[in-house]
Amino acid sequence: MTEKYNSLLHSVSEIEQVESIGKTGKIEISINNENDIDIFIFCKNTPDFEVRKEAYKKIDEKMIVKMHDFEGKFWGTLDILKIDGLEICLMYFTIEKTEDEINDILKGNRIKKEDNYFFPIGRCSTIKNINILYEKNNFLKNMKEKLSVYPDELYNKNIEYHVSKLNDREDIERAISLEDVLFYHNALDISLEHFLQLLFTKNKCFFSSRKRNALLMEEMKIRPNNCIERLFEIIELGGNVKTITKSYEKWKKLIKELIEL
Repeated sequence: MTEKYNSLLHSVSEIEQVESIGKTGKIEISINNENDIDIFIFCKNTPDFEVRKEAYKKIDEKMIVKMHDFEGKFWGTLDILKIDGLEICLMYFTIEKTEDEINDILKGNRIKKEDNYFFPIGRCSTIKNINILYEKNNFLKNMKEKLSVYPDELYNKNIEYHVSKLNDREDIERAISLEDVLFYHNALDISLEHFLQLLFTKNKCFFSSRKRNALLMEEMKIRPNNCIERLFEIIELGGNVKTITKSYEKWKKLIKELIEL
């Protein structure tokens, strides 16, 4: 597995247009602990379909699962390979578009979730924390340095936006009045998302996604006391019509504490 994986990365790095390659998560690979591997590849221009295919064929043509000849909205030009049962997602991005995207996000122009699942600010988190596997002209190194500072403009816009959303509790209060547990959970989840983004912002961390939030929160210095335990309790209480009012009262208190920090 490791030998074929390393050979694949080397073959891709030899493509003329490729400038930098990075891996999300841990730099090591573990076939027992990973469902897939995400590899970000940054290029002057996206290599043609046949050029990419030839790079893969040098290693093993059988590992090719699916290739795309178009650029997706969020994930670049995506090729999916499989080595010893482990899926490898190779995502090709152009340097120019990546720089434009990051600059736009850092100015606070894309603070809302897009297409109901993609957090633009998560791209900043990805690049800031990415493991550099290959560099030709230090593109990723320079981007990581740029993202080491959380800009004031983004900070202020995020604070204003997410505080306003947390203070808008119309749906939650309607769910309480109707004693509708499912409606309450839907409204609470939307509110929780803004809570998490506000928490990350106050700690000047780029919000990545809804994954592993509890683990990340444990490392944050700015947070309400017993924040994680209280969140779990609020969610648990919200699952019973007899206790959703209590859940909401605890939720309001937690929000108030976070805003005041």
